[in-house]
Amino acid sequence: MYKFVKYFLLSCALYLPIGLSITYITEFSTFSPGELFTSLQAGINSPGAFMKAVLAALNAWRFLAVKEQLTNISKRWVKDEEQLAVHRTAKLCNLAYLLFLGSYVSFGSLTVLTAVLRGQTPWRIYNPVFDWRANTLYFYIATGFEILFMGSGIMYNQVNDCYPLIFAIIIRSNLGLLKNRVQNLRTDPNRSEEQNYEDLKECIVDHKRILDICDTLRPFFSATIFIQFLLVGLLFGLTMINIMFFANLTTGISSVFYLCALTCQTFPFCYTCTLIDADCDVLAFSIFNSNWLDATPRYKSTLRHFLHNAQKNITFTAGSIFPICLNTNISVAKLAFSVVTFVKQMNIVEKLNGE
Repeated sequence: MYKFVKYFLLSCALYLPIGLSITYITEFSTFSPGELFTSLQAGINSPGAFMKAVLAALNAWRFLAVKEQLTNISKRWVKDEEQLAVHRTAKLCNLAYLLFLGSYVSFGSLTVLTAVLRGQTPWRIYNPVFDWRANTLYFYIATGFEILFMGSGIMYNQVNDCYPLIFAIIIRSNLGLLKNRVQNLRTDPNRSEEQNYEDLKECIVDHKRILDICDTLRPFFSATIFIQFLLVGLLFGLTMINIMFFANLTTGISSVFYLCALTCQTFPFCYTCTLIDADCDVLAFSIFNSNWLDATPRYKSTLRHFLHNAQKNITFTAGSIFPICLNTNISVAKLAFSVVTFVKQMNIVEKLNGE
């Protein structure tokens, strides 16, 4: 069943750019400007979704490896306050998933609703079997066909865009728990120096496990976020043009939800990566400020090694080119305004309106 779902989603992602391309060739003259920009959004996003689907299939083994690594590190958090922090992280991950789900489902539902009310199929995908203009039955069959394929693509895109943020939240949580453990080193007067040294070694092992998780996921994040950076700025610009110049009230609302979905693709993950970078600095300060002044030479030597490794911040890059951080996301968002400015200077809006 899992393989069937995976191949079905891959086939949906492959068919959408082909179907939309044929649509542009065969029905371009019948498009209104608003319909053109709505279809362009899906047409540009579909190849990116297909590439991300292929990358997910090729890197599925990384998720299994990370699952085992997270299982090992979760065994360390046994105190009540640590268990409470883990449950809070799980709630935050569930909330993030629900926010992504609500944003993507709202966009898809509003797009379908507004198109059906206008008597048109939602995305005007090429259908060689059922001509939706022929009769009402074919219209509903073609609409159901588009809902099936585009709905599958939207749901897959939602999952594909959500899990980088979820893993980043988990990494932040583990860094916070490790920081608390470091701050408590050598604070219990009932523990011997040997026991304190073992506590320090366990903290080092935990830090190594967190770094291993990041190293396992880094190549996959690099490829998928690079694709999103390339597409999001252009899609932002096209959607803003549609809202500003062509959309009516109903299509404008669906476009606003599409902007929210685009924002979810990069902003939360970039923001969390920036926080992870700051958390690494906090961890290094916590190590330096821990209770080590009157420790044994062996303890101090090991602590210096730990501090040296902790000073290397956890960073992610998109395509090994752009750092994944808040500043990069802002730069990508600026591309949208460049697209709008280009369209206005070339008088494309007037030409599409026939003025």
